[in-house]
Amino acid sequence: MKIFRLSYFLLLLHLASCGGSSAEKNKVVVNETPIIEAYTYQLPADLSDGWQVAHLDDFDISAQPLIQMMDDINNKTYKNIDSVLIIRNNTLVFEAQIRESLNSYDDYVNNTDIAIHSLQSVSKSFASALVGIAIDQHLINSEENNLYDFFHQYNDFDNWDDKKSQITLKNVLTMRHGWQWDEWSHGYSDSRNSLGEIYRHSPDHVKGLLDLPMASTPGSTYSYSTIASVALGAAVETSVQMQLEDFAEQYLFEPIGITTAIWAFTPVGRAHTGGGLWLGQRDMAKFGQLYLNKGRWDGQQIISEDWINRSTKRHVLFDYGHSDGYGYQWWMKEFKLENGTTIDSFSAQGNGGQFIYVLPTLNAVVVFTGGNYNSQLLYQPVELMTKYVLPAFN
Repeated sequence: MKIFRLSYFLLLLHLASCGGSSAEKNKVVVNETPIIEAYTYQLPADLSDGWQVAHLDDFDISAQPLIQMMDDINNKTYKNIDSVLIIRNNTLVFEAQIRESLNSYDDYVNNTDIAIHSLQSVSKSFASALVGIAIDQHLINSEENNLYDFFHQYNDFDNWDDKKSQITLKNVLTMRHGWQWDEWSHGYSDSRNSLGEIYRHSPDHVKGLLDLPMASTPGSTYSYSTIASVALGAAVETSVQMQLEDFAEQYLFEPIGITTAIWAFTPVGRAHTGGGLWLGQRDMAKFGQLYLNKGRWDGQQIISEDWINRSTKRHVLFDYGHSDGYGYQWWMKEFKLENGTTIDSFSAQGNGGQFIYVLPTLNAVVVFTGGNYNSQLLYQPVELMTKYVLPAFN
């Protein structure tokens, strides 16, 4: 397992949050200059990595919409899509590795494998999984535990308010923590951006978060916070009495066959579970398949079915265009197709265009990676799902 300890000020934009409150983010800028060479579907390579491979026809998936999707990606109608992968019935049936070169983001972690990608805020869904595993192992009583009880190493906290004693893990998992926090309304260099301020002024990101004043009663107001997800990882680390990255490797990555994971760390040495994980797209799909399988992998219950169900329930309702609800660090969306069909999904989402879609009614997982960091184009996969991928399922 690769581990790197990085300067997080340098990685501020790279590990920026995923989210937003406007459907305008789903709009796509079109480049009308097409390429000449047409895409041809090919059977995914059998890499003996735990995935069986098969042709689209074997699982009643039409190739034509996916071919059109790839032509539109290749001619830059959709920009900076790095990879697309489709799993159906636990079998890899479509894989396109699109990006052709490494970039400065890979340089941050000395990555030399083009298939390994920064997950950005998809990392948050892994943090949720690790909370669930710790609860399954009775190392954490439940998500109703008070968050501050995991941080007795701190003597006191600034801006103490009795509301802080009400913040539960569940409040943090659902981003209804109550702290005064806003990382969406202003750019990361703006002093009004909470995430940027933590990165600039609080090397111990978790302590900086816990010291913040309260803005609302815990459980009442949704406020997306990347550092709240780092606090979840830190709470797990305290409870299991081992490094978070080691716990993840032993109880999540190794059991489902993930052999290469790169973690980045905060300045005080905590795994950045808010956005600091790098994986390959096939391993991203394994994580999605684990949730599709209700926590089971090769006959072993890795995460309890109860935790999977609670995690992927709509605890918060909204309409952000890319999502209509939020669970335990998972996004929900009901896709509405032109033929009137509706398909429910839950997904892990990250800045730049990183998505793991889980589609229970189709028994499918769809993965996208992308390079549209801090851009409105990061939500292009939402349109790709609606226009091409879902219509391909006969």
